[in-house]
Amino acid sequence: MDSVRKYFSGMVVLNDEEWEAFSAGLRRREIRKKSYLLEAGQDCSFIAFVEEGTFRFYHQIDGEEKITAFFFQHDFVTNYRSFLTGEPSSHHIEALTDSAVWSIQRDYLFGLYDRFPKLDRLGRYVAENLYLRVASRLDTFLYYTPAERYEALVQRNSRLLQEVPQYMLASYLGVTAESLSRIRARK
Repeated sequence: MDSVRKYFSGMVVLNDEEWEAFSAGLRRREIRKKSYLLEAGQDCSFIAFVEEGTFRFYHQIDGEEKITAFFFQHDFVTNYRSFLTGEPSSHHIEALTDSAVWSIQRDYLFGLYDRFPKLDRLGRYVAENLYLRVASRLDTFLYYTPAERYEALVQRNSRLLQEVPQYMLASYLGVTAESLSRIRARK
């Protein structure tokens, strides 16, 4: 847990009392490859910090998987809409590798916000981080061609290309596997 505290200190430095209250609500979970951290239809009542591993965030339309995001070590993973509203998630969060996360429950976290201003600031930082990811993703679909989306992906996260099967990358980019092959062949 020391490595988790060190990482969080890069965002907000918590004193011992604040860290003790926060860490008391953290639960470490190990998720095996191809297992779910969250399934569609469940209330996403947690925010998790990826200690190690890779996850995909996806939903299904007419039996076809649509990948919206990938999460890696030191990312926050959640369905933030479900987390905020308490409504069932429309997405799955699946481990692509054996993984470990530290999660905290919504009600516990919201209670900490009322007691500790620095933890409220930490929550705002996490929310802003998640928002920026979604906004960036939306921008790529509004302003970039599929080839430009691929190039931006390579520039932003080359690890993704090594750890994720091509058909998942294609889904994430909004193209067919064949189109992705052609895009990659041109590079």
